[in-house]
Amino acid sequence: MEIVTITEARRRLDGALPSYEAKIEYVTPNQALGRITARDITAACDYPPYRKSPFDGYAIHSHDGNAYEVVATIGAGIVYDGPVAAGQAVRLMTGCAVPDDCDTVVPQEYVERQGNHIRVTESIPPGSNIIPKGEECRSGAVIIPAGTKLTAGALSVAVGLGNERLPVYAKAKVLFLTSGRELVLPGEVRHHGQIYNSNAYLFQPLLEQYGAEVTFYHVSDGPDQLADEMAAVRRLARDKDLIVSTGGVSVGLYDTMPQIYQSLGAVQLYDRITMRPGSASYGGVIETDGRRTLILGLSGNPSASFNAFHLLAVPILRRLNGERNSEFPVVTCHLGEAIYKKNPVDRFVQGRLTYEQGQPIFTPNTTLTSSALLGLAHTNALAYIKKGTPPLPKGAPIEVIFL
Repeated sequence: MEIVTITEARRRLDGALPSYEAKIEYVTPNQALGRITARDITAACDYPPYRKSPFDGYAIHSHDGNAYEVVATIGAGIVYDGPVAAGQAVRLMTGCAVPDDCDTVVPQEYVERQGNHIRVTESIPPGSNIIPKGEECRSGAVIIPAGTKLTAGALSVAVGLGNERLPVYAKAKVLFLTSGRELVLPGEVRHHGQIYNSNAYLFQPLLEQYGAEVTFYHVSDGPDQLADEMAAVRRLARDKDLIVSTGGVSVGLYDTMPQIYQSLGAVQLYDRITMRPGSASYGGVIETDGRRTLILGLSGNPSASFNAFHLLAVPILRRLNGERNSEFPVVTCHLGEAIYKKNPVDRFVQGRLTYEQGQPIFTPNTTLTSSALLGLAHTNALAYIKKGTPPLPKGAPIEVIFL
């Protein structure tokens, strides 16, 4: 058994992808949310693409007087391209294109109207209240740099500047495996001694949240099914960048995942980590025809696998998907409740980071065992407690990884 620290495990996994370059594809804006831009996205047009009115009012061809004849009324999306002479005005709505002959927009609140004639009641300097063409950017300007995660706001900018296809890194292809005859899915009959497969509904969404294209398969770990399941995993793993599994990596009689990985030709990187919870772990790599597939075998216990997933899998997924920063932010907090655990190895405690009177507070979950489940519903941070640290009282300072 090769036991390593979490730092060494990460170093070995990082080394397994020394020169990985994510593939680039062009997708529609509807497919791009959360993806990472592979190239700079530029403006396809000026923005705004025409002179426009910032509010409802009257576009005028200004002159020395304050009386104007209204020659047209237009709404947004309608263009008035007729002449507008001195002493004439066009009624327009917010966002309308200002007619070429007009040099000023008068807010409707500054106007008295009778029939087709208006009188301006306030002093408006010529040239006022017109948003110029290209005020925010010109065609060809970089609006979203390469390496940017496409949020809803970024997509709005890309579409608003005329982009129909967006260059993004291809999603990492991940095979996600759960393991164990004790697991049943919702809707299946649960017999005594069995539990629902909560990991399937924890990690497939998390993998997708971090940009993966996920294939799911369940391994029973039954000896009479092992050969068939090895063949199934081998077939499903062929084009994958990463394999993530939960369960079957400890020292039990039916912990078969390392055996399955060995059958795939995996080279073991480690098979245990000095941390709690999450020490039961397997790292490996398969190299076939120049293609490398990383393997992360995680504990079957929900809390343990949750920790290892965020500490090991998320940085890899971010690299595979082209993100430049693969790390979570670290915040120095004060403990909202004491942590009485002894720490013979590095410990990562699940809990919630909140702010009270402007100060960050970390409140640990009530149950801190590796098999704890309920706390995952509100966990948003992991407190890092170094090996050898004594139990910590309420109010003690602590470093927290904000998820």
